Amino acid sequence: MSDGFIASFTKPKPNHSPREFRTSASLPNLITQQPLRRPSMTMTSPAIMTAIAHSEPISHALSTSATSSSPTAVSFFSVSSTISVATESSTVGAGTTTATQLLTRMSEEIKQRPWRPLPDNRLQINVKRIDLNEVLQKPYVILTLGDQSYRTSISEREHGDWNEGFEFRVTYHAQLFDSLQLDLYDCSILWDRHVGRAEIKLSHLEGLPESFTSFYEIWDRTKSASTMSNLAGKKTLSSNIGAIQLRVHYRYQKPPQPEDIAPQETISIVPAPRISSVLEDDSNFLAQLSEAMMDEASDTRFQKYEDPNNKESQSQNQLKFAKVDDDDTVVQYPILDMVGPWTIAPETQKVVKAVIRLASAFGQGFELTNAQILTAVVVLERYYRDVTSERMDTGLATLEQVEHAGYFWRFSMACYGYAGINFVGKGNGIMKDLIRWRSDHACAIDFLRIPKEDLLAYEFHASKVFHPSYYVALDRATNSIVLAIRGTMSAFDTLTDLVCEYQQWKGGLVHGGMKTSADWFMNHLVPQLVAYIAKHKVSALNIVGHSLGGGTASILTMMLLDHQHEFQSMLNGNFRIQCHAFAPACSVSKDLADKYRNHIRCYVYEDDIVSRLSYGSMMDVKTMMLGAVEAASHMGLTKVFLTGTDEDWKPTMEAVSESRRQIKESLVQNPKLYIAGAVFQLWRHLEEQDCVEMKPASSRLCEEVLIKPAALSQHLLGILDNAFPKARESSMMIPSNQNRTASPTALAKETTIHLTRKKTN
Repeated sequence: MSDGFIASFTKPKPNHSPREFRTSASLPNLITQQPLRRPSMTMTSPAIMTAIAHSEPISHALSTSATSSSPTAVSFFSVSSTISVATESSTVGAGTTTATQLLTRMSEEIKQRPWRPLPDNRLQINVKRIDLNEVLQKPYVILTLGDQSYRTSISEREHGDWNEGFEFRVTYHAQLFDSLQLDLYDCSILWDRHVGRAEIKLSHLEGLPESFTSFYEIWDRTKSASTMSNLAGKKTLSSNIGAIQLRVHYRYQKPPQPEDIAPQETISIVPAPRISSVLEDDSNFLAQLSEAMMDEASDTRFQKYEDPNNKESQSQNQLKFAKVDDDDTVVQYPILDMVGPWTIAPETQKVVKAVIRLASAFGQGFELTNAQILTAVVVLERYYRDVTSERMDTGLATLEQVEHAGYFWRFSMACYGYAGINFVGKGNGIMKDLIRWRSDHACAIDFLRIPKEDLLAYEFHASKVFHPSYYVALDRATNSIVLAIRGTMSAFDTLTDLVCEYQQWKGGLVHGGMKTSADWFMNHLVPQLVAYIAKHKVSALNIVGHSLGGGTASILTMMLLDHQHEFQSMLNGNFRIQCHAFAPACSVSKDLADKYRNHIRCYVYEDDIVSRLSYGSMMDVKTMMLGAVEAASHMGLTKVFLTGTDEDWKPTMEAVSESRRQIKESLVQNPKLYIAGAVFQLWRHLEEQDCVEMKPASSRLCEEVLIKPAALSQHLLGILDNAFPKARESSMMIPSNQNRTASPTALAKETTIHLTRKKTN
């Protein structure tokens, strides 16, 4: 056998006649039906043939071939062709034993090698072909994941046959919530017609191989299957129009592991010793060789399917692959780029882009008009009128606990400066305080009634993202240093709120924006706090905050508790770190929230919407809004807003209730963030609205957003400022509550205590 031997491959060609599409389960494997077309290859390596004749290891032959005088390394197709020709030659000359052993040995070596590792947090999609009930003239597909979007080429073939690859950036947050949408269009001269949509829910890739080929059904609908309401799903999912064939390559990101569980030992991947070091550097070759030995469908990854009736060239068509860079996305933001760094700082631009990415991902499948959104809000507000909030019957908080909360509430409110203090009616007048020298500083001192020198540090007008305003005070009454962090009061604070991407932290999940703010305090302010603690010989550090400040204070407290032994050793063991958060935003996952119950106390007024918000709970609201629009479709706008009777509303309310029930009972639910620590809720008494009770909150407080008219106003400063004195009065009216202390855990186990008010003549 000479070097000039030509290897040819033939295989029966299937007939691709149009057929009616039913379900993806009934589809034949289109990959294996495609003809295996490889261009003729010339065997340029006598070393490989010599190895076959003498039964040498194939890796040795590949090494010899790769290091020979050939100008190019052995390609994937030439190696495959060599093996096939070697099999035929061995069968004719020396029988099948040697060839079989050789292929078996080669297969075992390849199987021991891992698949070529993907870049971290990347999803690769190879769009192959479509199979529809109708005939398209010029199909193309738009792939969308959040703000990342690609488009395939316009195919001249009925079934597409693209074989084009695309790469997406996937964060852990996106893996939890996002879906890859594939919209199929048919190109025409006047306008492109939207044919249907397929979808890959990223969380459903858990447990699947890193690389696989599958069909995904195409639905005749613009909304996503993962976000459409249950009513819409019953109508839409009754039939489909076809399927799209995709090859998916993705390494599922592992969920965070609890800190008390030791991480598994990482096993370094050792290359097979019999593979040449020259071939080790050729990762493309190894990946192709591995796929060729373990996947019969690998040829279509690198070669377009050639239609038997196509008279075009049969030459190899390489896979087109578009990928995203590490430092940029495939989406450009021309307005932000046009504004330039002289107007908006580069760090702020990055944050704005991050918010846009989250908004783009959240908006996928939410194609509602303004009228439909308003309809959904009206329907849900009417529905939640009859939904009563869950009140715990575990007894009232003790007088000491109420007084403790009210005392530190003053520090939290003073962080808003003259504007917040005058908002609750406790300043000298908005104009009078405004013209004062250092008005925020002066008003905080007057409101707290502390000496000027006890306001150790302050920054009331921070103008950076992830950098809330704050102040540090010496509280002589409690012998502690108080760090107060302000809530949302500026555009930069709002950006911090909106960067709500989940991040893995301490074995759980955390709000990304608040975590970054807490990192800033940890790096820039905590060293100064340590100096203040050492100078004034205090016995405690109290961190307080409202809203955004409360969530940031909770996370910062968790960070400092990791170094509590250092504080205690500095002060002879007599030192404690505590947090008091008022109407805090949801900041951490459930396991982290429960872990710090003895160090963090949070206070929420009734149905405060901010203390229920997280990305996961808003995904449920999104589904509820879609369900509300579908449920009210039979009423019309006039009945929804004006003339609807109870009989008109009854089927709508039943449909919304069914949608809510299915969300609660779903096996795969949107992960929620929770309020950290021990949580208390302040309630108006059911009979006497002027009385306020403070009770331990339900563990399900953060699992659902209640669309109620007062939900937003209950977050305001004035509500809490009035609630604590009333809660103190209610607690004092129960004799058994006086001079009694209890931990939040013990309080939750107590029997119900009913509030009684003495009647006055």
